[in-house]
Amino acid sequence: MSDKYAVPNKLPGKTISVLKHRKRRIQQDKSVLEQKRNDRIKRTFKSKTHHKFRRAESFVMGYLKAERTSKRIRRTILRTNVTEQSAQAAAETNPRLLLVMRHAGKKIYDKTTSDIFKSLRMPLRHNTVFLENNKENQLLLRVIEPFVVYGHPSLSMIRELLFKKGFARIDGKKTAIQSNTMVEEQLGDKGIICLEDIIHEIYTVGPNFAAVNEFLCAFMLSSPRDGWKKKVSVPFNRGGEYGERGNGINDLVARCL
Repeated sequence: MSDKYAVPNKLPGKTISVLKHRKRRIQQDKSVLEQKRNDRIKRTFKSKTHHKFRRAESFVMGYLKAERTSKRIRRTILRTNVTEQSAQAAAETNPRLLLVMRHAGKKIYDKTTSDIFKSLRMPLRHNTVFLENNKENQLLLRVIEPFVVYGHPSLSMIRELLFKKGFARIDGKKTAIQSNTMVEEQLGDKGIICLEDIIHEIYTVGPNFAAVNEFLCAFMLSSPRDGWKKKVSVPFNRGGEYGERGNGINDLVARCL
């Protein structure tokens, strides 16, 4: 048989060290991890120090909006010098209850407008509250009118709001109204022992209206189904959305529930 296909009995001349190869692979893995960590640190530092380009107008836009709002408030106050006779006539013809919903103004730059919303318990968009239709509240609503829609709610709408979105503030915490016992514990000294008493007190604007209104949290509604039909920057009496809409507030709130 030829020696052409014979397997040599000699070992390879080059010495192979398994430990040396393993040590080299471990070192390479450490180098790769270290490089990844350094790259991640560089990306984080770059993202923190990088400033997005902003136009000069963006720095003064907030001040311009606040100035426009303050001028509009001054004009509104000057136009709202209502005489006592006209105020009495309005009180006789208009319902005493108002339902007010803040529909705009995610960020308000004017401090006066922001303070009014806080005093009326409407710090967030889509907050909705009941207000007594008196001279003071009418003046406040005229100041914040571009940001709200309001009108006269029906008895069924009041009941639907309380049953679907009603929450009470107990010990400083927002709590769902789960039973009449909860109502009696908080308002029993005023003769209000159940949810129907709350509805009646709100609808009639009774002597305990302020206490009931303080007991209730502001309602948090959603955007109207199918969106706003008209321009939200135009008043309702001119074909837009914001401002007073009378009994039409019931249809709007029904779309927001």
